[in-house]
Amino acid sequence: MRFLMSIHTLHNNTEYVPDILPYLVVTGTVLLWAIYFYRLHKKKFGIKTQFLQLAGTTLPVANLLKIFFQFAFGRTPARFWLLAGVPLEFNWFKEFGNGCFPSGHMTVFTAFGTALLLYYPQYRRTVLVVLILLGIILVATDYHFLSDVIAGAYLGFITTYSIRYLLKKLKIGI
Repeated sequence: MRFLMSIHTLHNNTEYVPDILPYLVVTGTVLLWAIYFYRLHKKKFGIKTQFLQLAGTTLPVANLLKIFFQFAFGRTPARFWLLAGVPLEFNWFKEFGNGCFPSGHMTVFTAFGTALLLYYPQYRRTVLVVLILLGIILVATDYHFLSDVIAGAYLGFITTYSIRYLLKKLKIGI
């Protein structure tokens, strides 16, 4: 954190990174579903359409789950603990919007990456490298502890597999 704080420009450019996640989720969800319905209208069924359905469902669900779990655990954010000396504690179901466990970015990006890997395994290395780099950046910039990142990755992975299972079981979509 001291390294990050010592470089004023770097600190200013990373300070509000968490704020853009909801916009990414909404934009991604709308775009994925718009393309999905366009493909259905054009009678283009197949792997691309299945991917669009899974990814379009997974993004908002993963985001809602991370909101719930961050509220449920209510763990002190890493930056508060490091900068302000706030005690590191869990405030179970008390402080809405103040938790950091699990990492929301890791949850959402892993959920999307898992959907991508299920339908396009040829991008495995690229997706894994991007997710590992994201995890490193989240820890290096002191937004999250390593445990937040690991829990977020696990939650994203489980979310995508659960939604895929439900879509197949309920025979929703194609």
